[in-house]
Amino acid sequence: MKKGFLAIVVGFILLACGDGNVVVQIDPDIQLEKDSIAIAEYMNEKGYQNYLTTSSGVRYFIIEEGNGASIDESDFVTFDYTGMLLSDTIFDTSVKSIGDSIRTHFLEDSVGLEDKDIHEIFLATFSEDESYDPLKITYSASGWTIQGQFISGFTDGVSATFNKMNVGGKAIIAIPSALAYGSNGSGALIAPNTPIAFELMPIEITKQ
Repeated sequence: MKKGFLAIVVGFILLACGDGNVVVQIDPDIQLEKDSIAIAEYMNEKGYQNYLTTSSGVRYFIIEEGNGASIDESDFVTFDYTGMLLSDTIFDTSVKSIGDSIRTHFLEDSVGLEDKDIHEIFLATFSEDESYDPLKITYSASGWTIQGQFISGFTDGVSATFNKMNVGGKAIIAIPSALAYGSNGSGALIAPNTPIAFELMPIEITKQ
């Protein structure tokens, strides 16, 4: 996501305020309503007003359907992803060029930082030695199966979008905090009770 890393500074203050080791308990219904409002604003600001919502509450929008091979039952699908806060601050990606751009940004823009710990975390997260590996899924009549353990909102978003795209397509999913990292957050980059988003891009399929 080329525009994502450019917005890192915008989300910097938000990141600096969150401590992933602090559990913040908020009434689940209140938190869900707060997340829903934030996600709706995010999707509308991005121009994705016609987004859809899964039964669990994940919002999704097909940005590009793609003109490559179609994804059929029993296919093995390899896909790239980029995870971000609703401020567009990227916290994870499988795309090396994005990771390299983020690292370069923080290497070149280190003057006047108020939180050098966050600066170092970004450099470590997107280090030169980082492995940028796409994910793989398989499709069957019972649905999508992703190799590995993932937050429930991610798997729900994948299931909702991948039968609506071809190779070369792109979807965005926005996940309420309860279906993401909840009241614990995740390290220093994802504060407790934080809704997040992912761009998903199928890049290759293997037919069985």
